[in-house]
Amino acid sequence: MGAALTAWGTVVPSRDELHEAKRIALLREAASAFTRKGFHAASLDDIAQKLGVTKAALYHYFPSKQALLHECFKRALDMGFAGLESARETGGNGREKLHHALQFYLKEVIDELSCCVVLVEKDALLPEDYAELLKIRDSFENQLRDLVREGIADGSVVSCDPKLAVFTMLGAVHWVSKWFDPAGQWSAEGVAAGLTEMLDRMLSTVPAPALATEVR
Repeated sequence: MGAALTAWGTVVPSRDELHEAKRIALLREAASAFTRKGFHAASLDDIAQKLGVTKAALYHYFPSKQALLHECFKRALDMGFAGLESARETGGNGREKLHHALQFYLKEVIDELSCCVVLVEKDALLPEDYAELLKIRDSFENQLRDLVREGIADGSVVSCDPKLAVFTMLGAVHWVSKWFDPAGQWSAEGVAAGLTEMLDRMLSTVPAPALATEVR
Protein backbone atom coordinates (compact mmCIF):
# COMPACT_ATOMS: atom_id res chain seq x y z
CA MET A 1 0.00 0.00 0.00
CA GLY A 2 2.77 2.39 0.98
CA ALA A 3 4.76 1.61 -2.16
CA ALA A 4 1.70 2.26 -4.33
CA LEU A 5 1.18 5.66 -2.73
CA THR A 6 4.82 6.55 -3.25
CA ALA A 7 4.67 5.55 -6.92
CA TRP A 8 1.46 7.54 -7.42
CA GLY A 9 3.13 10.54 -5.83
CA THR A 10 5.86 10.56 -8.47
CA VAL A 11 3.41 11.23 -11.33
CA VAL A 12 0.74 13.40 -9.71
CA PRO A 13 1.85 16.96 -8.88
CA SER A 14 1.69 17.88 -5.22
CA ARG A 15 -0.26 20.87 -3.99
CA ASP A 16 2.97 22.87 -3.73
CA GLU A 17 3.98 21.92 -7.28
CA LEU A 18 0.58 22.94 -8.65
CA HIS A 19 0.80 26.24 -6.77
CA GLU A 20 4.25 26.94 -8.22
CA ALA A 21 3.13 25.99 -11.74
CA LYS A 22 0.23 28.44 -11.52
CA ARG A 23 2.52 31.10 -10.08
CA ILE A 24 4.96 30.73 -12.99
CA ALA A 25 2.07 30.84 -15.49
CA LEU A 26 0.92 34.08 -13.89
CA LEU A 27 4.42 35.57 -14.04
CA ARG A 28 4.75 34.58 -17.69
CA GLU A 29 1.44 36.18 -18.60
CA ALA A 30 2.18 39.30 -16.57
CA ALA A 31 5.55 39.72 -18.28
CA SER A 32 3.86 39.25 -21.66
CA ALA A 33 1.25 41.88 -20.81
CA PHE A 34 3.89 44.33 -19.61
CA THR A 35 5.78 43.70 -22.85
CA ARG A 36 2.79 44.28 -25.11
CA LYS A 37 1.22 47.24 -23.34
CA GLY A 38 3.78 48.59 -20.91
CA PHE A 39 3.47 48.29 -17.16
CA HIS A 40 1.09 51.20 -16.59
CA ALA A 41 -1.28 50.30 -19.44
CA ALA A 42 -1.48 46.60 -18.58
CA SER A 43 -4.07 45.79 -15.92
CA LEU A 44 -4.63 42.87 -13.59
CA ASP A 45 -7.97 42.42 -15.35
CA ASP A 46 -6.11 41.89 -18.65
CA ILE A 47 -3.85 39.29 -17.06
CA ALA A 48 -6.69 37.48 -15.29
CA GLN A 49 -8.79 37.37 -18.45
CA LYS A 50 -5.93 35.90 -20.44
CA LEU A 51 -5.48 33.19 -17.81
CA GLY A 52 -9.22 32.52 -17.57
CA VAL A 53 -9.46 33.36 -13.87
CA THR A 54 -10.88 36.17 -11.77
CA LYS A 55 -8.75 39.10 -10.71
CA ALA A 56 -9.37 38.06 -7.11
CA ALA A 57 -7.63 34.74 -7.85
CA LEU A 58 -4.43 36.61 -8.71
CA TYR A 59 -4.20 38.05 -5.21
CA HIS A 60 -3.68 34.53 -3.90
CA TYR A 61 -0.23 34.66 -5.54
CA PHE A 62 0.69 38.37 -5.59
CA PRO A 63 -0.86 41.22 -3.59
CA SER A 64 -0.44 43.88 -6.30
CA LYS A 65 0.72 44.64 -9.83
CA GLN A 66 3.92 46.11 -8.40
CA ALA A 67 4.59 42.81 -6.64
CA LEU A 68 4.23 41.04 -9.98
CA LEU A 69 6.70 43.43 -11.59
CA HIS A 70 9.14 42.92 -8.72
CA GLU A 71 9.01 39.16 -9.15
CA CYS A 72 9.42 39.43 -12.93
CA PHE A 73 12.60 41.42 -12.35
CA LYS A 74 13.78 38.92 -9.78
CA ARG A 75 13.10 35.92 -12.03
CA ALA A 76 14.93 37.54 -14.94
CA LEU A 77 17.95 38.25 -12.75
CA ASP A 78 17.83 34.69 -11.40
CA MET A 79 18.17 33.54 -15.03
CA GLY A 80 21.22 35.74 -15.35
CA PHE A 81 22.92 34.23 -12.32
CA ALA A 82 22.01 30.74 -13.56
CA GLY A 83 23.75 31.60 -16.83
CA LEU A 84 26.86 32.72 -14.97
CA GLU A 85 26.93 29.51 -12.96
CA SER A 86 26.47 27.40 -16.08
CA ALA A 87 29.29 29.29 -17.81
CA ARG A 88 31.68 28.68 -14.93
CA GLU A 89 30.80 24.99 -14.88
CA THR A 90 31.31 24.71 -18.63
CA GLY A 91 34.68 26.42 -18.41
CA GLY A 92 36.79 27.96 -21.12
CA ASN A 93 38.46 31.34 -21.36
CA GLY A 94 36.86 34.61 -20.28
CA ARG A 95 35.29 35.33 -23.67
CA GLU A 96 33.82 31.83 -23.93
CA LYS A 97 32.31 32.09 -20.45
CA LEU A 98 30.86 35.51 -21.26
CA HIS A 99 29.38 34.20 -24.50
CA HIS A 100 27.87 31.20 -22.76
CA ALA A 101 26.40 33.28 -19.91
CA LEU A 102 24.78 35.79 -22.25
CA GLN A 103 23.38 33.14 -24.58
CA PHE A 104 21.92 31.19 -21.66
CA TYR A 105 20.40 34.35 -20.17
CA LEU A 106 18.86 35.60 -23.40
CA LYS A 107 17.40 32.23 -24.35
CA GLU A 108 15.80 31.76 -20.94
CA VAL A 109 14.28 35.20 -20.57
CA ILE A 110 12.64 35.22 -23.99
CA ASP A 111 11.69 31.54 -24.08
CA GLU A 112 10.58 30.72 -20.57
CA LEU A 113 9.30 33.91 -18.97
CA SER A 114 9.50 36.70 -21.57
CA CYS A 115 10.77 38.78 -18.68
CA CYS A 116 13.72 40.71 -20.02
CA VAL A 117 11.61 43.55 -21.39
CA VAL A 118 10.39 44.41 -17.88
CA LEU A 119 13.96 45.37 -17.02
CA VAL A 120 13.30 48.65 -18.85
CA GLU A 121 10.25 49.27 -16.62
CA LYS A 122 12.35 49.96 -13.53
CA ASP A 123 10.74 53.36 -12.94
CA ALA A 124 7.46 51.59 -12.16
CA LEU A 125 8.96 49.71 -9.23
CA LEU A 126 8.23 50.75 -5.67
CA PRO A 127 11.24 52.59 -4.15
CA GLU A 128 12.02 49.78 -1.71
CA ASP A 129 11.79 47.17 -4.49
CA TYR A 130 14.01 49.25 -6.74
CA ALA A 131 16.68 49.55 -4.04
CA GLU A 132 16.66 45.79 -3.44
CA LEU A 133 16.76 44.83 -7.11
CA LEU A 134 19.38 47.44 -7.94
CA LYS A 135 21.83 45.66 -5.65
CA ILE A 136 21.08 42.32 -7.30
CA ARG A 137 21.34 43.78 -10.80
CA ASP A 138 24.64 45.47 -9.97
CA SER A 139 26.03 42.15 -8.71
CA PHE A 140 25.00 40.45 -11.96
CA GLU A 141 26.55 43.18 -14.10
CA ASN A 142 29.74 43.22 -12.02
CA GLN A 143 30.17 39.49 -12.50
CA LEU A 144 29.78 39.93 -16.26
CA ARG A 145 32.43 42.68 -16.14
CA ASP A 146 34.71 40.26 -14.28
CA LEU A 147 34.39 37.86 -17.22
CA VAL A 148 35.35 40.67 -19.61
CA ARG A 149 38.39 41.40 -17.42
CA GLU A 150 39.23 37.71 -17.32
CA GLY A 151 39.06 37.62 -21.11
CA ILE A 152 41.34 40.65 -21.41
CA ALA A 153 43.81 39.03 -19.03
CA ASP A 154 43.85 35.68 -20.86
CA GLY A 155 44.01 37.32 -24.29
CA SER A 156 40.59 36.21 -25.56
CA VAL A 157 38.96 39.68 -25.30
CA VAL A 158 40.29 42.87 -26.84
CA SER A 159 41.34 45.69 -24.53
CA CYS A 160 38.20 47.65 -23.66
CA ASP A 161 36.23 49.27 -20.85
CA PRO A 162 34.42 46.31 -19.18
CA LYS A 163 31.59 48.51 -17.91
CA LEU A 164 30.85 49.96 -21.34
CA ALA A 165 31.16 46.51 -22.94
CA VAL A 166 28.62 44.99 -20.55
CA PHE A 167 26.22 47.94 -20.89
CA THR A 168 26.37 47.57 -24.68
CA MET A 169 25.76 43.84 -24.62
CA LEU A 170 22.93 43.95 -22.08
CA GLY A 171 21.31 46.81 -23.96
CA ALA A 172 21.12 44.60 -27.05
CA VAL A 173 19.98 41.57 -25.05
CA HIS A 174 17.25 43.38 -23.12
CA TRP A 175 15.76 44.94 -26.23
CA VAL A 176 15.15 41.58 -27.92
CA SER A 177 11.71 40.97 -26.48
CA LYS A 178 10.59 44.34 -27.83
CA TRP A 179 10.71 42.76 -31.28
CA PHE A 180 10.90 38.99 -30.73
CA ASP A 181 7.71 37.12 -31.62
CA PRO A 182 7.48 33.63 -30.08
CA ALA A 183 4.96 32.69 -32.78
CA GLY A 184 7.24 33.93 -35.56
CA GLN A 185 9.75 32.08 -37.71
CA TRP A 186 12.66 32.51 -35.29
CA SER A 187 13.12 30.35 -32.22
CA ALA A 188 14.40 31.61 -28.88
CA GLU A 189 17.42 29.34 -29.28
CA GLY A 190 18.18 30.69 -32.75
CA VAL A 191 17.92 34.33 -31.74
CA ALA A 192 19.98 33.77 -28.60
CA ALA A 193 22.71 32.02 -30.58
CA GLY A 194 22.72 34.54 -33.45
CA LEU A 195 22.76 37.66 -31.33
CA THR A 196 25.40 36.46 -28.90
CA GLU A 197 27.61 35.39 -31.82
CA MET A 198 27.50 39.01 -33.01
CA LEU A 199 28.32 40.32 -29.55
CA ASP A 200 31.09 37.74 -29.19
CA ARG A 201 32.65 38.86 -32.47
CA MET A 202 32.66 42.46 -31.20
CA LEU A 203 34.97 41.58 -28.29
CA SER A 204 36.98 38.64 -29.59
CA THR A 205 40.69 39.00 -30.24
CA VAL A 206 40.21 36.38 -32.96
CA PRO A 207 36.85 37.41 -34.47
CA ALA A 208 35.02 34.94 -36.68
CA PRO A 209 35.49 35.73 -40.38
CA ALA A 210 31.74 35.47 -40.96
CA LEU A 211 28.45 35.04 -39.13
CA ALA A 212 25.49 32.81 -39.87
CA THR A 213 23.41 34.28 -42.69
CA GLU A 214 20.21 32.78 -41.28
CA VAL A 215 18.80 32.49 -37.78
CA ARG A 216 18.01 28.82 -37.28
